[in-house]
Amino acid sequence: LDDLSNWYVRRSRRRFWKSEADADKVAAYATLYHVLVSMVKLLAPFVPFMTEAMYQNLVRQVDAGAPASVHHCLYPTADEAALDRRLLDKMRLGITTASLGRAARSAADLKLRQPLARARVNVGTQQERDDLLELAEVLAEEINVKELEVVSEVGELVNYKVLPNNRLLGPRLGKGFPQVRAALMALDPAGVAHTLQTSGQITLTVQGQAITLTDEEVLVQTESKGGLAVASDKGVTVAIDTTLTPALVQEGLARDLVRAINTMRKEAGLDISDRIHLTYSAAPGDTADALDNYAGYIARETLAVSLAASEFPAGDVDQYTQTLTIGDNHVVIRLWKAAN
Repeated sequence: LDDLSNWYVRRSRRRFWKSEADADKVAAYATLYHVLVSMVKLLAPFVPFMTEAMYQNLVRQVDAGAPASVHHCLYPTADEAALDRRLLDKMRLGITTASLGRAARSAADLKLRQPLARARVNVGTQQERDDLLELAEVLAEEINVKELEVVSEVGELVNYKVLPNNRLLGPRLGKGFPQVRAALMALDPAGVAHTLQTSGQITLTVQGQAITLTDEEVLVQTESKGGLAVASDKGVTVAIDTTLTPALVQEGLARDLVRAINTMRKEAGLDISDRIHLTYSAAPGDTADALDNYAGYIARETLAVSLAASEFPAGDVDQYTQTLTIGDNHVVIRLWKAAN
């Protein structure tokens, strides 16, 4: 459900919103329909009444020849021939990378709507690096950065320091603890951190004897490079550039406006596909500049057919008005439904 709603549906919004019914829009709806019907059948034994209502709406209303009830349908099975495992692996890596990028932003107290200049990513294999390069445009959108760079050395992003967990290893190793400590400290800290992240343990050779240490027995400390916020997990490290330029701040305000206007749309009772007219009144400042410089983006993301300053709807148009606080400025927004 999370993959469907937070990835497929969210990332396909523009495909659904297209005014023309081209092949891409039809494919987007067909895929969503197939997944919803399959999910209804999967859940039917556990949620019998809700899935029955969904089945009647989704299937019976458009196909009178379909089984009369979802409970008359065969239970779905996976079509192994349809599975693209390379694509699945690539998307898992992409989802992990996006999640870490958001975690790094959160650690730096940078909201997701604020665009940033760059994200830098390190992964363990060349295949993963190639996969990230293919997904670079998608991931840049997900992390909200202008550029995504894949780096080959994690040391470009973060400094690692590894220490033995004295509380656990002292009692376990006894007199052998100093030798194990020395062997651990002689290793490359970044390599130790990567091994622990990917396999959960690391094996040392001490006086000809193999000694395995778990990720609980080794303390990994990280220090991000200057100007970066870093998050890592499962062999993936993501660093974001936290520097904010005036242009980036202004674009962030435009995104805040989009969110606020779309909330107004819901409060006004508009359907998700309704087109609108927008007018605004704002004192000179960053928010007014954002409305001017990002008018096309704001109109596109809010389904506005017009966006103008200080204009009022003519006649008895049913308009919805709010005063919003965007950044440090106030702006009055008026919207009303556009004629079909």
